Amino acid sequence: MKGLKAIVVAAAMTVARADGVIGDPLAIIIKLPSMHIPVPSHEAVTSSVRKPAVAPSTSAYVTPTPSTSAYVTPPPAPSTSVPAPSPAPSSSSSSSVYSEEPQATQAPQGDIPDGQGNTFTVAPGAVKFPWNYNNADHVVPITPMSQNGGWAMSPNQMCKPNSWCPYACAPGYYSAQWDPSAVLYNGAGSMNGGLYADGNGVLSKPNKDAAFCVRGMGNARIRNTLGESVSACQTVYPGNEAMIIPSVAGAGGSVDLNVVPSTYWLGTSSQFYVNLRGSSAEQCVWGDADKPVGNWAPYIFGGGQAKDGNTYISVQFNPLYTSAGFNVADAYNVEIVCDRGACNFPQGGQCKCEGGKCSVDNGCTVTLGSGASASFVLY
Repeated sequence: MKGLKAIVVAAAMTVARADGVIGDPLAIIIKLPSMHIPVPSHEAVTSSVRKPAVAPSTSAYVTPTPSTSAYVTPPPAPSTSVPAPSPAPSSSSSSSVYSEEPQATQAPQGDIPDGQGNTFTVAPGAVKFPWNYNNADHVVPITPMSQNGGWAMSPNQMCKPNSWCPYACAPGYYSAQWDPSAVLYNGAGSMNGGLYADGNGVLSKPNKDAAFCVRGMGNARIRNTLGESVSACQTVYPGNEAMIIPSVAGAGGSVDLNVVPSTYWLGTSSQFYVNLRGSSAEQCVWGDADKPVGNWAPYIFGGGQAKDGNTYISVQFNPLYTSAGFNVADAYNVEIVCDRGACNFPQGGQCKCEGGKCSVDNGCTVTLGSGASASFVLY
């Protein structure tokens, strides 16, 4: 395919947190026309500089406890007989090549619910999370029994009056609600995702003509051939950029990844920290050098549609994982495999990280043309 405009650059930039702890690295930078993907950072990041970026086994876990926040796509893997989308995915409307789910879910949806009978935590002074599990809006509660009470915020954060409160969507869906006046990747407005709570704690929907959660490009998924589940943890952006939105591929199963269209907020794209085998949604948290989960997970996946209409997806080893002394050769392997359509691979015709080495130094990127789809195969 002509016109591959992705330039993969490795960097190991760290972000200082207010508590003095070093935050996430700048993973893979993919320079694309009018396309930006955020550098993950803690909610208390004090750095004033943001660079657009795309981040596109030996198990370290005990047996995972049942998830209270996961939206899991179990095996068996989706049938290959699902028809290709028609028309092909575009920046305004896209249908998953892995799902026959009606696209009516993209239509504007109703008012903000009143909690739907949930019994989630509501800390003193906090605004109640308006959804329950298994709702029709495809909203997924995040650690609902912690102080965040279900909002896509760190467990010790609360949705308060006079603030923006982000929420998470099911795998393959993105939040279509954010502050329309927020025009900076970093600084004012970069955390203003989700719903707005006024001084009385009354929630409002900023983009009234959009659904709460909208189907993404639908052209990338994780296909897990391992004997244990693996969780991919998406960062919240706009929001505090914590990697807390789970997509879990069960053993021998698959899960859609949320690859956003070019019309997503400021053209930013999606970034996922992909945990070790044996992980669940419970490992979509901030880790540390002694606990290789979340931002210390072994892999970083990324993806998003650029203004040129192509989708760019990528894989790399997480520099924080290696800098902490963990051996990437002991983790599982990952290969991006084209499932259908025109997929443009790097020189050499493949994109994979195997045995501790990637086919392209510091990670690789695959371009998906209109109607194409690909899988991150874990093996």
